[in-house]
Amino acid sequence: MATTVTLRELTHRAGSLVDRAHAGEVIMITRNGRPWARLVPELSQTGSDYLDQLLAEGRVSSPTADFSDYTVPAATGEWRGEDAAEVISDQRDDRL
Repeated sequence: MATTVTLRELTHRAGSLVDRAHAGEVIMITRNGRPWARLVPELSQTGSDYLDQLLAEGRVSSPTADFSDYTVPAATGEWRGEDAAEVISDQRDDRL
């Protein structure tokens, strides 16, 4: 859970709040009672290290399906839909 501070508090305690964010804490900044911004720690880890950390903390979960054999369909380069200019022209004709 993020610590919540007002924008006014941030201006008075910026140094200590930045230190807390650097230590790993997320600071939610509110303005007029509404969430306005977040002060978060810098990501110094690689993507896979960060994902491992999120998994360990329970903030994300591993996929439940096996996507190892999934392949992306190859693009044919051929457009099989309607021509955009024709669609727009037809719509304009309908209004006249």
